Amino acid sequence: MGKLLSLTEIVNRVGVWVGGLLMFFTSAMIAVEVVLRKVFAISMGGADEISSYVLAISCSWAFGFALLRKAHIRIDIFYAKMGQRLQSLLDLLSLLTFLVYQIPLVYFAWLVVKTSIIRNSAANTPLHTPLWIPQGLWFLGLVCFLLTTVVLLVSSVARLARGDLEGARALTGPNTIEDEIKEEGASLPEAKTPSDGGFR
Repeated sequence: MGKLLSLTEIVNRVGVWVGGLLMFFTSAMIAVEVVLRKVFAISMGGADEISSYVLAISCSWAFGFALLRKAHIRIDIFYAKMGQRLQSLLDLLSLLTFLVYQIPLVYFAWLVVKTSIIRNSAANTPLHTPLWIPQGLWFLGLVCFLLTTVVLLVSSVARLARGDLEGARALTGPNTIEDEIKEEGASLPEAKTPSDGGFR
């Protein structure tokens, strides 16, 4: 399961980086479009259409990464006051709830892509974009999100079966205040002391 978790991490990280780069270049394209319209009264055309595709695709590929980083909102006002076993059950319940939402979402997303392929649908825009292309990339992001949830759920159950409550909580439980402090502290550069040439 460790290798599968590592592979899941890599796939989601690549998806997020690609989505971020697409967002960056789309922002640059929109900036150029605005300047061209304002200064030269001309337009490249399609910037608004492409930006909407990029936003949908980037979001779908970011969901799984956010799940791995525990960035989805969880209300844990009572969670912290419970025992480890009950916390582990709630963690599993949260992942199962995700699955209940994701399975029909992925199913109907596939129907959208399938319909576009069968009908050879194209955008009613100057670009005439074949809709299955952006829809397919969006759909793959949702599938990755679903598979990430399944991997986390199976890994958590496996750790619980071994009696590793702490390992299961570290994998699927929400970040505690202490975890967030450590994470923020790890991202800060080390402060130099006078002995190693730092500020006095």
